[in-house]
Amino acid sequence: MKATYLRVSLALFAVGGLGAFAACGGGDDDGGETKPAATRAAVDVKDGSGTSSAKVDSDDKATEVVFHLTENAFNPSTLTVEAGKPITFVAKNDGAAVHNMKLLTAKTEGKDYSSDATIAPGKESKFTVTFTKKGTVKFQCDYHLPDMVGTITVK
Repeated sequence: MKATYLRVSLALFAVGGLGAFAACGGGDDDGGETKPAATRAAVDVKDGSGTSSAKVDSDDKATEVVFHLTENAFNPSTLTVEAGKPITFVAKNDGAAVHNMKLLTAKTEGKDYSSDATIAPGKESKFTVTFTKKGTVKFQCDYHLPDMVGTITVK
């Protein structure tokens, strides 16, 4: 799990560094005002164990987290994010059965967030959430309960 966290940290650092380069130089046509370029951190954890975790703690404008859905497992199965930061969830079906990803956020955010109702093998579904409340959020595949579950810690 430490190796996975290190890969995620390095990926965030590398992408954040590229964003800094993108914000430098170039011709301004707005009267000299410099605007920061939108940066994007991609967190893609794939170690096959189904029990990995990822932590997103960057100042990036948009963060994309890829969840690999396999038979009865999410990878990563835990995630830590900051409240107030938009997170784009990518539910990528790497398995042989149909899956989905549903965030059980009705109590904290006023509604549940979800991928497409079914994600066919080899396909993916994206949705974006900005958590407003700190705490723990559970997520699941509606088709493979009670095994295919995970948690998101919002700080």
